[in-house]
Formats: sequence, structure tokens, C-alpha cells
Amino acid sequence: MVSVLIVDCHVHSSGNESVDVILKGMEKAGIDKAIVFSPYPSFSPGEGGRLAPTAGVTRHLGFSYPDVTSERQREAVEFIARLQKEAPDRIIGFVWLEPRLKDAVQLVEWAITSKELKGVKMIPDHWYPYDEFMYPIYRKVEELGVPILFHSGILFGFKDSSRFCRPVNYEVLVSFPKLRFALAHISWPWVDECIALWGRFRAALRERGEGAENMQMFIDITPGTPLIYRRESLQKLIAYGAEDYMVFGTDCSAGRLGYARYHVERDVAILTQEIGVSRKTVDKILGGNALKFLGMK
Repeated sequence: MVSVLIVDCHVHSSGNESVDVILKGMEKAGIDKAIVFSPYPSFSPGEGGRLAPTAGVTRHLGFSYPDVTSERQREAVEFIARLQKEAPDRIIGFVWLEPRLKDAVQLVEWAITSKELKGVKMIPDHWYPYDEFMYPIYRKVEELGVPILFHSGILFGFKDSSRFCRPVNYEVLVSFPKLRFALAHISWPWVDECIALWGRFRAALRERGEGAENMQMFIDITPGTPLIYRRESLQKLIAYGAEDYMVFGTDCSAGRLGYARYHVERDVAILTQEIGVSRKTVDKILGGNALKFLGMK
């Protein structure tokens, strides 16, 4: 294993995990800090089991899963806030926000200010990132000064939502210049589109006369990219100049974080042995860039 700070920016919780189990998995994998998402608010934490999608065709603004409520959103936030409170130096809690809830703006403010969560996770489930109902949420998160991690790319779940998750749909965020965000999974299979969008946000810095320290967009390299595409995808990101904005993640479940060790070792091998980047670049991708994304550096 490598002896650098490793931050896993992409960990899911189901609502059943204990801090002890999470920390043991992190130790096994060599993970120093982990961004852990609250459960999706379609079932109460602790219920367990898999979510059953709604029947039939789901249209724009329809829900893929039933029983998404503000009460369950609050329960999910309370769960992840408890985990973070028990291990504040290791667990970084993000609220998995359902933005179509009528009180979503109030919920995200409560999660960040009262429950001290550190960011927001969202998956476009039959909504587009440029839908106007999202604007008040973006403004509130921008005001709160925390980042958003969005799913982007093909979506294995949430029914037929992949078309809502294309990277170019997030170009609207150029209108919220203080909002930091990351697109997960390198937006696979739309990797080139993701890289082009990152270039669009780099150009926006020049338009505003700002420096690189104000870059909004980060790219979460959490798998989604199958192994046969991974070297090419990472190499393209680095060649295009995005190495300071690539953040590492595993997509592991919080209760099985020991498996993250494989992802760390595989990506280090690809970066150093196949692409040939420097140790400094590896250090940034594994952890340093995540601190910038989180506003901790």
C-alpha cells in the first residue's frame, strides 16, 4: 500500500452500518477519510433490503422509487450525522438529497448547519440538472459553501434515468460560480464529454478573470469506467490538465470498505506503472485534491 493520505470520496450507506465496522474496513483498505452518503430517502435507515422500483414508465419528474418523504430524508440525515459525530476525523457525512421534496432547500440547510454535514450528494432521477426548480437549491448550497457530488454517466438503477445524467446537462452550473461540484464515475461512457465540460469550466475562469483556485468542477474517478477503459480515461484526464481536480473514490458500501483496498492498489498501479505519473500526482489524486473539493485546503 502507499503511505499517503487517501480519501475515498464515494461511499454509500444503507442505514444499518456501525462506526466500528466502517472504521475496521477503512483500516483494512488503508483509507484515511471517507465521504459517506446518507441513505436514499425512500426507506427508513435500518429497514434494510433492496428498494423496489415503481411499476410502469417513469416520466420527467417522476420518481423511480416509492415513498420518498421529507420525514425519511430527515431520518437519513440523522443517521449519517451520528456516524460522523462518532468519528469526525475519519467519516465525512454528505446528505443524499432528493431535490424534488417541497422543503428541499430547508432540508439541505438544516443538514449542513444543524447536523454539520459537509456536502451534498444527488442523482438525477428523471430530473435534469438544468431544471429551474433546482436553482434555489444551487443558490442555497453555494451560500452554505459546501460541495455537491453528482452522479453522472450510465445509471445502473433508478430505472431509465441515464439520459438525465449526461455531463453536458451540468453546464448550467457555470451560472453559479461559487458552487463546487464533482461529476462521478468520469461520466462513463461519456468520458470525452465530461472532459470537454471540465474544459468549459476552465474557460469560465478566464472569462471571469479568476485563477485556478476558483475552479468549480472536479471529476470523481470512482469506477463506472470498466477496467478495459480505465487507463485511457485517466490518461486523457491528466493529458488535458485536470490532474489537480481528479478525486479518488471506490463506490463501496460503508459496511464493506475493506474492498476499497483493491481499488487503491489498482489505480496506483495504473497511474504509476502504465501511465507513468509522478508520486506527487498520485498523492494529489488519492487525497490532496479531495481536501480542495471539500474546502479543507
